[in-house]
Amino acid sequence: MNASFYNGISGIKSFQNGIDIWGNNIANINTPAFKENNPEFETIFSDTISNSPISSDIGLGSTLSSSAMNLQQGSLQHTDNPFDLAIGGKGWFKVQNGKNEFYTKNGSFSRDADGYLTDENGDYLIAANANNLKKEQNGYYIDQNINTDDLTKTGTMSAVSLPKNVILPAVPTNKIKLSANLNNADTLIDPSNATGNLYFSALYNQDGENMHMVDGQSIAYTLGNVKYNQGTFSDEICISNDKVDGKNVKYDFTVNGKHIQTTLPDGSSKTDIINALADELKKNNINYETTDNSIIIKSQNYLTINSNNNLINNAAGATLVYKNNIKNPYEFNSLDSFKNILQTMIDSVYPNTASVTLQEGKISIDNNDIKNTIQSSFSKTNDTNNLFFDNISSAGNRILPGTTAKSSVFKANIQNFGGKLYDKNGNKDILSIQFAKKETLNNQSIWEATINVKNADKTINTQTQDFTFDSEGNLISPKSIKLTSPQNIILTPDITAYSKIDNFSYSYTQNGIAKGFLKNYDIDENGNIFALFSNGRESKLATIPLFHFQNPQGLESIGANLFKETSNSNKAFLYENNNNYIPGSKILSNTLETSNVNFSQAMTELIIMQKAYSAAAKAVTTSDQMIKKAINMKT
Repeated sequence: MNASFYNGISGIKSFQNGIDIWGNNIANINTPAFKENNPEFETIFSDTISNSPISSDIGLGSTLSSSAMNLQQGSLQHTDNPFDLAIGGKGWFKVQNGKNEFYTKNGSFSRDADGYLTDENGDYLIAANANNLKKEQNGYYIDQNINTDDLTKTGTMSAVSLPKNVILPAVPTNKIKLSANLNNADTLIDPSNATGNLYFSALYNQDGENMHMVDGQSIAYTLGNVKYNQGTFSDEICISNDKVDGKNVKYDFTVNGKHIQTTLPDGSSKTDIINALADELKKNNINYETTDNSIIIKSQNYLTINSNNNLINNAAGATLVYKNNIKNPYEFNSLDSFKNILQTMIDSVYPNTASVTLQEGKISIDNNDIKNTIQSSFSKTNDTNNLFFDNISSAGNRILPGTTAKSSVFKANIQNFGGKLYDKNGNKDILSIQFAKKETLNNQSIWEATINVKNADKTINTQTQDFTFDSEGNLISPKSIKLTSPQNIILTPDITAYSKIDNFSYSYTQNGIAKGFLKNYDIDENGNIFALFSNGRESKLATIPLFHFQNPQGLESIGANLFKETSNSNKAFLYENNNNYIPGSKILSNTLETSNVNFSQAMTELIIMQKAYSAAAKAVTTSDQMIKKAINMKT
């Protein structure tokens, strides 16, 4: 009969504990990341009926053996607080209060007055700190020389401070990489007007067609009465009988720099004059022919006749030859050198009369005289480049006083690239690189790059650099370029000069950054805390580690959703792979995990416990009544 008391009392105690546990679960149904506990019961040692042919026990009641924590994850709820964190899987946050260290699933954190992340109890969240926040007079700045790759190895496990006033100092640019393709097609859609320093071997005609001029190609240019025919320049000088005026006849002129001079008596016949001039030309090895009324002076390659009196007119003609390397006065390579030859020849025939200019890619000959007409003409040779001739020929016309003859526009392959860079103060400068195809030589193409660095007020630096590409369009040189202003910068080109390529990616990168001011903080799925700045950059400040236990059921609950290590749980540890920290679970910001208590289940369990408690109490009262009756029977 005593056993019935024990059964009832032990039941009351057990079910009272069960009611307490399920009541606590229900009370914490709105506590973030709360994990419900499930009471687990066991029987008390029982008596065995002696001499029984079967195994028969007399139960002595039950007792609470444990309260098992349900580690199943609760629902995830989005919040507006970036420091609300939820663990998407296994793992525990570590918090600290003084010397006491606790572990929790509750990621409801906020910044205190000093900027530290704390939970609702004032406990500090522990993270692996980069220690790259440095104090200055008006706030904090980021030390960008500190490595933040694996902070669980290199950082310090301590409280996380996220101050409101943080500056990311400027970093001056010292490295630039440019990746691009220079369109080297034979026909350009929208070419630029050529400038004077570019070689004809790299120029295009007015229709954007590559002229492909090569070394040795030529064109004939004549002024005055000079004619050109099959490589020979000739000037026919008409001779007439001298009028009797009491003065001798004197011819004084130069042919290709050789002085021709003869004097004949007053009233000499044209035959005598022609014969005298022929003798002088013969003495100077000058090629000539005579007719009844003239003497024709001939020369290969060039002919220049300059008169020292009024008996004959100045005239000139020359074969102008394209040469990459100029060695004589009638060789040219660029628009400037071609223009200079024309100016020199015109000055020798029509001194102080005309000016040769280059404007908007056109060579112009301006006749500034108001009386005299300039006679000039371009002619093809056996080696003339037809596209070049078609483009220049209109500049060699009969130019009336006060008028201009212009060539067609010469086009250049000019392409522009560039981007920003930063000086030591974080000021943004603009780097522009203009590539102009300059020359084609020995199956190589040479492009001249004009590199400019400008700020808002002025040009800081200008320098030029030739880029050489092989016949396939691959860069031969340079491998790098050094800029010295606004600071020392190494520019590394990754450039090709292929024919037009669709979808060729252009890339400009540099390692400088502007000064940045803190905008906000962000926490990624691996627990890395980043400071985000106004210049678009970010800096890692800390990593929130997730701790794990061999037996999380062995943790000791101290209330307020906090747990302590015990010998049953063993020490907290971090997951690693090849000595590298891995979280093992995701950390979700702006998110809280809700309680995993199932309200309907908890209420059902509570009702069951209440009914069981009532039954156990009934067993006690029944046993009491039986004892009373037994005592009454004895008396």
